[in-house]
Amino acid sequence: MVDILSTPFLWVVVTIGLYGVAYWGYGKWIDRNVWRSNAKKATPAHMYMDGVEYFPVSRYVLWGYQFKSVAALGPILGPFIGITFGWLPALIWIIGGNFFIGWLQDYGAMMLSVRKEGRSFGPITYEFTGARGRTNLLAFVLFYLIIISAAFIALIAVFWNRYPGTFVATLGILVAGLLCGQLLYRVKMNVFAVTGIGLALVVLSIYLGVLFPVSFKVGAAGEWNIPIWAGVAVLILYVAAVLPTPTFIQPTNYLAFYPAYAAIILLLIGALATPFTQIQVQMPAGPIWFNSDLGPLWPILFVAIACGAISGWHSLVSSSSSAKQLDIETDALPVGGGAMLSEGLLALVSLIAYMVLAPGSFGAGNYPSWVDGATRLTTPFLGGLTQPVLTTFFGLVLVIYALTVQALVTRFFRLVAAETWSEGRFHVFGNKHVSTVVGLGIPWAFAVSGSWWALWLYFGGANQLLAGLAIMLITIHLAKVRAPSRYSLIPGVFMVVTTLSALAWQIWSFTNSAVQYLQGTPFPGPNPDPVGWILRNVRPPINVKAYALVALGINAVFVVVGAVLFLVGLSMAVRLFRSYRVSLTEARTKVLAAADGGERKT
Repeated sequence: MVDILSTPFLWVVVTIGLYGVAYWGYGKWIDRNVWRSNAKKATPAHMYMDGVEYFPVSRYVLWGYQFKSVAALGPILGPFIGITFGWLPALIWIIGGNFFIGWLQDYGAMMLSVRKEGRSFGPITYEFTGARGRTNLLAFVLFYLIIISAAFIALIAVFWNRYPGTFVATLGILVAGLLCGQLLYRVKMNVFAVTGIGLALVVLSIYLGVLFPVSFKVGAAGEWNIPIWAGVAVLILYVAAVLPTPTFIQPTNYLAFYPAYAAIILLLIGALATPFTQIQVQMPAGPIWFNSDLGPLWPILFVAIACGAISGWHSLVSSSSSAKQLDIETDALPVGGGAMLSEGLLALVSLIAYMVLAPGSFGAGNYPSWVDGATRLTTPFLGGLTQPVLTTFFGLVLVIYALTVQALVTRFFRLVAAETWSEGRFHVFGNKHVSTVVGLGIPWAFAVSGSWWALWLYFGGANQLLAGLAIMLITIHLAKVRAPSRYSLIPGVFMVVTTLSALAWQIWSFTNSAVQYLQGTPFPGPNPDPVGWILRNVRPPINVKAYALVALGINAVFVVVGAVLFLVGLSMAVRLFRSYRVSLTEARTKVLAAADGGERKT
């Protein structure tokens, strides 16, 4: 048995212990003393029950729905970038971000919506900041959803291309989801029987994926593979976005939960067993204060590792969906906070999967190396399964984490587009088919042109800024009812400042690349050709000198996108901070109240 300190074992135990304190200590205290949740107070699920959007759901079922709706590739691939600054800073952010900010946002967004009769952030923002503030928020969310869609579509294409067995396995799960949806809602079959059938089909899908791998090479080096695979992903996502939720998304997400969560459990077991399997940490602990490709540790690390520490996407799910299904107020902590802390465990085991790989395993295009680390951790006790089976399984996990959440993102884009453009001269964009095509077509173009670094860091910056804005909305509500607000105000300020700084850095980085190329500055490295400045930000097949003008144009587009995100986000942040100050002043003149709307005892 090797030294425990040289294995991931200790860090898993420490993180699980601290997450336990976050939930049963800090979380329970906030729930009891700040929000004062009341199990006897009617929730919107009961007040407006319509069986479509508003309906009470068991906390256990709703927890599963919340987890699968928020857990995507962020906690898996974010640590791939984060570990370039050393695994210790990445681990500290995964622990500290979740402990003080992550669960607080997810739970707080859910409670805010519940206290506002199930309203989503659009109407709540209108109440707090007026019509222009609501318009700013919707504009920011639309740009954000385009960026997150581009990142996920690109990654789905990469995974299908890299792991040939995953495409057939993915199709198998989608078909199984469609079948299970029919059995549940048309045939009215028992849910346990349907689950058994669905899980059997999931296993069969993985087996068929191993037997019938799908691979091809279009172009001399397969450089056109990603655009083609991304197109396939877009077609599937279009169907998922326009079909009724119970027909496709709901049963598919339900089935996908099982292999997705099984991967977390298997990796936790693998990490806890490392003193016996003798698998050691190989990556440096750090901190590495500056990375030549990415920039400084602050603010880049804090947007590179988004989901798993804190994620703005979660606030949209909590406020727009889960809050409408909350049975009793006291369920908000286990559903919102519990699901977020569970996602933190996914970020933890993903970081460990990278920690046990040799430093040479990391390169700008090798982010699927998570599969290699996961296989390395689990092979000692899953030795009966062959390498192709394990590779297909963990590759499939990557795909379904991306595909199932991206289906919700696409659907959410359609709903926001309808709310934004349902009236006026641009009302055509409110049509569900038109908005879905736009919401997938633009991201596809980004996905097949922009580099991995560009897409991911813009996604992280926009995602984390949305989280900061969501926390400020929560803080304004607490200020209005004279409940303690500093516990959310401090994280909100930190996230807004950090993410605006990260977006500013990215804008400067793309601008600098274009300027250096136009000035003819030699590119650092073995090939000093100035064109390297702009080619590093684009994806094959256009990352060659012949497409220099195209690459320059794409760099310019990224500058514009970053500037729009920054300016709209800054405008929204200013409005929210002003609203917070006004709310504090107004609250002092009102009857002392509590976060639950009742009289606050002194």
